[in-house]
Amino acid sequence: EWGMMHHEGATGMAQPLRLASIEGSIHHRSGGTPMGQLRQTARQCAQQPEEFLSMEWKDLSFTVHGKPILRHVTGMLEPGRLTGVIGPSGSGKTTLLNVLSGRQNPHANHIELLGTISSFGRAVDPAVFRRNIAYVMQEDSLLPFETPRECLRFSAYLRLSTQVPNEQRLDFVERLLSTLQLHDCAGTIVGSALVKGLSGGERKRTSVGVELITNPKLFFLDEPVSGLDSYAAYSLIEVLKQLAAAGVPVLCTVHQPSSEIFAMFDDVIIFHAGEVVYHGPTQELAAYFQSLGYACPSNFNPADHVMFLLQQEMTDRLRDIKYSWEQSPACQKLVKKVVTLQQHSDASTAPADADLLLQQMLRHAASDRPRFCRQLCVLTAREVRGTFRNTGILYARLGMSVFLSVLYSWLFAGSASNGDKLDSSSFNCVAAHFDTGACTAHFQAHFGTLVSLSILSMMGCAQPILLQFPAERSVFLREYAAHQYGVIPYFMSKTLVEMPIVFMSQLLSFLITYWIMGLHGEFLLLVAVAWLLGMASSSLALLVGCGVTSGQKALQLAPLTLVPQMLFSGLFLPVAKIPASLRWVQVLCPLKYAIDLMTIVEFSYIKDSIDSCERTASEVECRQSLPGDYLRQALIHNQSIEWDQWAVYLSLLGALLVGFRVVATTFLWRKGKYVF
Repeated sequence: EWGMMHHEGATGMAQPLRLASIEGSIHHRSGGTPMGQLRQTARQCAQQPEEFLSMEWKDLSFTVHGKPILRHVTGMLEPGRLTGVIGPSGSGKTTLLNVLSGRQNPHANHIELLGTISSFGRAVDPAVFRRNIAYVMQEDSLLPFETPRECLRFSAYLRLSTQVPNEQRLDFVERLLSTLQLHDCAGTIVGSALVKGLSGGERKRTSVGVELITNPKLFFLDEPVSGLDSYAAYSLIEVLKQLAAAGVPVLCTVHQPSSEIFAMFDDVIIFHAGEVVYHGPTQELAAYFQSLGYACPSNFNPADHVMFLLQQEMTDRLRDIKYSWEQSPACQKLVKKVVTLQQHSDASTAPADADLLLQQMLRHAASDRPRFCRQLCVLTAREVRGTFRNTGILYARLGMSVFLSVLYSWLFAGSASNGDKLDSSSFNCVAAHFDTGACTAHFQAHFGTLVSLSILSMMGCAQPILLQFPAERSVFLREYAAHQYGVIPYFMSKTLVEMPIVFMSQLLSFLITYWIMGLHGEFLLLVAVAWLLGMASSSLALLVGCGVTSGQKALQLAPLTLVPQMLFSGLFLPVAKIPASLRWVQVLCPLKYAIDLMTIVEFSYIKDSIDSCERTASEVECRQSLPGDYLRQALIHNQSIEWDQWAVYLSLLGALLVGFRVVATTFLWRKGKYVF
């Protein structure tokens, strides 16, 4: 048998089969296949010894809200074998892969996971052991504006040893592209539902190639042939067959395999309602069901025969089929193998090289993530490519900023300009042209201009980011689960790319609005405040996006993040009139601090002061002669602005920018531990 199985010697006693015999047998089988040669190259690039793993599981049970998904499932994977998992929809095929690969959170609410998972009979923690498992999910988790060559290079830069020369790394990628028949489309973007790109088969082979970079010890695939034409499906399974022949245990779920694909499986596991009804060699499937009285017709696909049988038979007959499997010699033999392995894991006579092998793999898995600077550089380069290739979003973002800036300029044209009716140095009213009431209305329009520009900066930067992470969520979870990079460099790369884009957006907006509206404050200071507000708002939007699982939920929560900021910023109600029990909310509102800073910058041009006037004249005379400072003082009081606390406001705005991203990083770190 493969792995740590036992075979009967001449005396009939069970003798342990050493790993050396496994390796020799697999080398003999793989021979000079392209995938075998490629695996040797991958092993050299990864700087790993030749390793062949087995995986065993016993009495796995998985329930959600009390509903059983897996029921006492026992089985094993053997090196050099391609195993297919077949069953109706909802039978537990994907759940089995998620549990075995460590992608399923066993501690989530309303979830119960029982049973043991081992390798060579040694119990393993799936969450740690998953670093040795390549997992291709049903949905191709690839960025739409990356090419197959860039996807593979990205994986190679982050997952291969840093000691591998760059030329060798790139040569390995090119060989892998050729083996997967991706060379002709290596420069074509992956695409999406809205962007034309690779075909379904090419995307799936790209997903497989990304995982093959690591020289995986176990390879899992969930519905790899779904949506593919017959030839593309056959070609993909043929690649997996070569990979298995090179010594890698391959486990894949298949909903409805063709007869050609079914014949390529070495072993097959048949599921129904979370229970196994057959687990053994593919060529013995038809004979087993014939022994139960369900003979497969001539020239009929055995997989289709079993699928029809499981979905057409009555409940009592299905219960008999499951019971027959549990009592069959094949099932008893399988259970005995798994139990024997686990018993020998504690015996002093167990082969020592299995322990050494597992220790080497876990040590390598614990140190395989590249250094922080390398992660940041590779992630930033990918982020730059994706941002500037997605020209539709980029142009729409800048175009919307220009359009709204023109609209706001048209609406508030001259509202901040004094014209010939006000003294620009003191905001004094000229009695012949401008009474105090009109001066008050002009001042309110001036302040309204600042508020509108602040809201424009907030909305223009928050909305594009709101849907960014939900669109990339599956990519991040796949790559983070594969130990490619950490959460901090992932967020920093996005921040580094986003900062200049937000700055250019705000600069463009103020180049349009500043002079038309007649603003007085320092141009660059106003742009800087708007830039900080834009970054803080995008940080809050990113936090919301990281806290949900879909773009639809993010859009539903968008008003919850934007509307309170307008309510507590003094736009509709002066801050001084907000109930004291709710006034603390403004501490979390970047818009409030931005409006305060813009107010300080914009109205700092009023030089004369009522305080100095009242030394020589009455309060009424000063209010009439210096309405500008009087109105400014009233605004300061109503909005609770401390004129000399601009540094505090600036620090709080920056703290919210950083704080929102730290919380978002924590969310991702917690969510990224498990994919499901």
